[in-house]
Amino acid sequence: MAKKQKKQEALSVSRLINEVLVAQLSIPFRQIVNDTTFSKYTGSKRPDILISEFEYDGTNDEQYIKNLVAYAEAKDDCKVEDKDWKDALKQGKIKAPKLGLPYFIVTNCKTTYFYNAKTLKQLTLNGNPIREFQTIDIYRLIKNKLTANPDLDSINTNVDSISTISEAIFNKKLWELAGVYRGINFKDNVQKIDFTVGFVALEYFEEKEEIDGTKDSSKVYWSTCNDDVAEKVKNNLSGYISRLEDETTFKEFKNVMEVVRIAISGDGKNKPLIGVDDVKQIYSIIDSMKPLHGTGFDLFGAVYEMFASSKEKKDFGEYFTRRHYTHIFSKLLLQDEDIYNEKKEFSIIDPACGTGGFLTESFKVLLNNYEKSGTLTTEAREFLSKRCFYGVDVRDENISRTRLNMFLVGDGHTHMYSDNSLNPTRQNGKATLSKKYQYVITNPPYGSGTIKAKTNAISTNRTEIAFICKVIDLLEVGGKACIITPDGVLENPSYKKFRQEILEKCEIYAIVSLPKFAFAPYTKEKTYALFIKKRSDKVTKIQDKPIWMYIIDNDGLANSDKRFPTKLRNNRNGWMHDEISGWVSTDGIEMPGVLEKRWLSFDDSAAPTTWIDEKGIVQTARKGGNVDINIIENDHYKTLLPEYYLRPYSPHYISENDFDNELKQIDNSIRRLLNEIS
Repeated sequence: MAKKQKKQEALSVSRLINEVLVAQLSIPFRQIVNDTTFSKYTGSKRPDILISEFEYDGTNDEQYIKNLVAYAEAKDDCKVEDKDWKDALKQGKIKAPKLGLPYFIVTNCKTTYFYNAKTLKQLTLNGNPIREFQTIDIYRLIKNKLTANPDLDSINTNVDSISTISEAIFNKKLWELAGVYRGINFKDNVQKIDFTVGFVALEYFEEKEEIDGTKDSSKVYWSTCNDDVAEKVKNNLSGYISRLEDETTFKEFKNVMEVVRIAISGDGKNKPLIGVDDVKQIYSIIDSMKPLHGTGFDLFGAVYEMFASSKEKKDFGEYFTRRHYTHIFSKLLLQDEDIYNEKKEFSIIDPACGTGGFLTESFKVLLNNYEKSGTLTTEAREFLSKRCFYGVDVRDENISRTRLNMFLVGDGHTHMYSDNSLNPTRQNGKATLSKKYQYVITNPPYGSGTIKAKTNAISTNRTEIAFICKVIDLLEVGGKACIITPDGVLENPSYKKFRQEILEKCEIYAIVSLPKFAFAPYTKEKTYALFIKKRSDKVTKIQDKPIWMYIIDNDGLANSDKRFPTKLRNNRNGWMHDEISGWVSTDGIEMPGVLEKRWLSFDDSAAPTTWIDEKGIVQTARKGGNVDINIIENDHYKTLLPEYYLRPYSPHYISENDFDNELKQIDNSIRRLLNEIS
């Protein structure tokens, strides 16, 4: 019996390593060692799971152990705090110091706890108990913090790191849901996405009431829906949804809650889509995601990325911007807003907000800035919740998703309205779009529209031009904006006078080139992030400051339609193919991403930059630097493309004789082909 149990435990640990640590958390397989003796360090006692900075080849024991970042004891057939679990605690307390680690992990391959090796207290991350395996960056961070303070049990980190943690764990849970969903006949993936987001929202509502201090223990909540009997779980959830729709401010999200209620209970005409056993399993998986408060990432975006098909991504892509772009551009635009000042409050609008990606990231950036500066007061929270954020989108369903997304990320969903930003017809839309804002951040739609752009420079119905005009109009003097725009705006000869108009009305202080596949598969059109600051209309002479330009060659995802993550590290353990994301060094120090570190200061005009691309090929080219405004003004078309100035095209000229020879070879090839056909 013990032998069979041991075999089952080995199988569970193997699955944990392959399906979670490697597949979900991107930890290199060769850096993980399972059930191996390191007699010099732990004698005959084998650690169950070890994770190091170095690969283990069977001979480099000292190098491998000296660079450990995590150690776990795995007990497959046990429950938290039972005899076997306590034995794992005992083993961890003995082995961790011998392995040079100030903490250890105990898991039953379902639930995971992190412990301080000295005090045996459970570790928390930003106030939340750690209940899942983490990314290698977080192991480094924990090791570094506890090495500096062995009595520490509360780990705090910034929004970039916590986003990496939360999203990786959330994605692991989405994989579990995907397994359940295989047996459910959803109408389409949009229904699946809304069902998932709605179910997650039901859990989060209780968390929010606990945080706000408004929870009424006499009422039905998420936690009271649990039961051993599947039918009761389904009935309890239906009752919970009815209560939220009738009694609470959450009733504004009725549409998405109805997707859940009808799917699990039916609607009189149709039977329930999901059986009670599946409902109970879905409930359990989402319950294990807790806590969701302070996740630091776009929840709707994560669900969308998991469940949307390529076709749906093309259909939906117009309303969705990938999270790593929304985060870094929000962070760069708002970098001066590091302290809350009640006398200098400001407002942010996205006039084409889609599902709210830019707004949720802006919320998290400001929340983190205020936390770090010690100014996150009650008044600051009130400001972020009710006075800071505004969003408009032409589609009603997108506004519902934006409101829910903002609610899930913390709040700030009050001023989200459905209307056409280029031609508002509704009262709330008109009022919102008649105000002036300190910040505008948006990825508007592109293409031919029906509304003429409000510019004196050219006559056009191009939507991207119309939205740039609208963004400039929405800004107060001195206000800043980040606009995602296609290449035509910056290089099309027909738009020369429009570019001149932008340079007269605004200071363009940065232009960032995105990879061609940044928004694939929705569009493979080359896009750019345009950063502008509005000038007074009394000043008509174009800016005299240079424009900082930068080219992103790698964003952490493959430069193809598939867009799979490329999580390779360089020799400093930063990202090899990701210029956007932050990271944690091998010393456990949190580091900014490449773009953030280089922002507005990097200039490689003296010597081009060398890097290795995702195919392993060494590349040498200009990446960034200031472009003198006189050079732009003297260009015949007032071109604003970074590539035009940083990587100018050099034609390869050939002689007339070479041309004649090439032409003859082509002519001969065609003749041979025609002969073969005939």
